[in-house]
Amino acid sequence: MVKRTRWVVAVAAALVLTACQPNRFVSGWVPYWNASRGASTLANADVASLYSEVSLMWFGTAGDGSVPLMASSSSLASTIAAARAAHLPVIPTIFDSSAPGVMKALIADPARRNAHADAIVARVMAGGYDGIDIDYEVFAFGDHMPRYDATYSTHWVDFIRALSARLHANGKLLSVTVPPAWNLGTSGYTFYAQDKIAPYVDRLRLMVYDWSTSSPGPIAPSYWVNSVINYTANIARVPAHKVQLGVPVYGRHWNVKANATETCPVGALEKTDSITMRETAALAAAHGVTPRRDASGEVTFSWNESKTGPTFVPPDYVPVTSTIDHIEAAIKRTGLMPAVRLGQARIVTCTVKHVVFIPDATTIRRSADAALAAGWSGIVMWAIGYETADVYQALGGLGGVAPQRANGSPTTALESATYRAPTPTLVGAVTVKGVAWHPEFDLPVPVKVQITHDATVVATRTVTANVSRSTTALDAVTGIGPFHGLATTFTGTLAAGVYRVCITQLAWGGAPTAASACTNLTVA
Repeated sequence: MVKRTRWVVAVAAALVLTACQPNRFVSGWVPYWNASRGASTLANADVASLYSEVSLMWFGTAGDGSVPLMASSSSLASTIAAARAAHLPVIPTIFDSSAPGVMKALIADPARRNAHADAIVARVMAGGYDGIDIDYEVFAFGDHMPRYDATYSTHWVDFIRALSARLHANGKLLSVTVPPAWNLGTSGYTFYAQDKIAPYVDRLRLMVYDWSTSSPGPIAPSYWVNSVINYTANIARVPAHKVQLGVPVYGRHWNVKANATETCPVGALEKTDSITMRETAALAAAHGVTPRRDASGEVTFSWNESKTGPTFVPPDYVPVTSTIDHIEAAIKRTGLMPAVRLGQARIVTCTVKHVVFIPDATTIRRSADAALAAGWSGIVMWAIGYETADVYQALGGLGGVAPQRANGSPTTALESATYRAPTPTLVGAVTVKGVAWHPEFDLPVPVKVQITHDATVVATRTVTANVSRSTTALDAVTGIGPFHGLATTFTGTLAAGVYRVCITQLAWGGAPTAASACTNLTVA
């Protein structure tokens, strides 16, 4: 408890300038199993001022296309409350929790694909979320389809296109999380067709971690990070302001033979463990070792341990307690396996080498610098609550990352409202165009468009202002990109008269802001 108190004070002291001057280039996931720690992180106003949005990993997938909760709704509600209190966009994550082949078959069927998209939108609207994040990794790691596939990658793009249209028509955002490609696209996961889904997404997140899994090594070495950035920026050419670099705030602890010629007892080479940044210092101190900087940019440390035990553990003998009174037919001896004689277990001793690789605050800062140098939106951390306080000091304290965006209030401008009278072949239509943005966020914002006549609402809808647009005012805003235009058309014939057309920017969560613009539309 003492350490916890000191941590809060240290962060507040280091980031005292950022509460009034948000610098929103950090994002992250809060997994349901780490809800309380994720919520407490977001509750720190100085830390939250670095965040552009937050994703809550609470939803899975089912074979019928539904989107079930993977954890309690109460823990989800409390985490959402922390994000809302920090005035952050809430973009929950759907993780493909289905078995291999299930989602592959679903997106191949247009009817089921569209029904799944409808179920996602229904979930977003019911929860009042600002959008959704799609994390469908089974294609790569369960269906073993890492490379672009002319059939199934096309189905994937069709799904993203359909989901995007539905979300944007309701003023919601689409984020997509994918494993990366590198080496100019000759390595990695091109199945996800970054270049083809880019026009439909508001956020593309790259999971640049797990470089080393089966044997000791860095989780996200700098040379790999740079190769990933090069592919997405220069080969896939995804618009820079849409992209976030996934960074790990965890590492791994391997157990390997120190001497290849030795035989280790059963269980000595245990399964590789994941460790969080918060656990690193205590683990190193417990074994009297000092972490050192590796050439990969991460820190590493190791220690040796002698293990003694049997070479195998024979199974327990369970006496037979039942008998068979009658056998209907003779036993078929073909296909029976021969008995295996286990022999006697030997007691052996071997030296186990424990090896840890993990990022630290310096690693995270370097990754953030690389992403921002490419013009990207920033970084997205897996996972919020795993990191140490000095991460935020490195990113937002004295000497932290330079301000990426201006500060200020939401802005809305209505560019035009035009009416097309009906013809023998066309129905009447009102087309409304404008721009809307929040200078602290590079995400597109929701906008309510409404047409009234004599104080009566004639038509209304909420859309996402995500069309690429260039205006003098918008171009003057630093670091938010061009995707803040809107263009929407209402079909129908209007009677002669004067109509009032208004657009109002909505806050995250859907409440109207003061950023509104109106014009009169005269129909002869």
